[in-house]
Amino acid sequence: MEPHLTIGEVAQLSGVPATTLRYYESVGLVSPPARVGGQRRYDTSVIARLEVIDLCKAAEFSLEEIRTLFADELPGRPTSRALAEAKLAQIDARLTTLAEARAIIAWGMQCTCPTIDDCTCGIHTSPTAR
Repeated sequence: MEPHLTIGEVAQLSGVPATTLRYYESVGLVSPPARVGGQRRYDTSVIARLEVIDLCKAAEFSLEEIRTLFADELPGRPTSRALAEAKLAQIDARLTTLAEARAIIAWGMQCTCPTIDDCTCGIHTSPTAR
């Protein structure tokens, strides 16, 4: 496929600012694009790569970790697998904490006490104990 997207078009389609795209190129997350008349011309596959980067960032992978994920070409991808397993454990812990926070907030919305310090309706008890 012939590269044809300008940096502005990639920015518009992906929601990734052109400055960020240039930075991703400089740190090796995105391959340097072809140049036509000195201007960057991207293949449309860069959009999918940017989506993966965005999802990895949402999962709190660092840019260095994302670069490691992309570069891991060993059979079975052992480095990527180890990073992913560690990140999944962190995500699971975060989900547990968020579920507890959600339960407390939902319970608090039912509380009619004057202040949280004076609460007598059980907001201070563990959400899992309800």
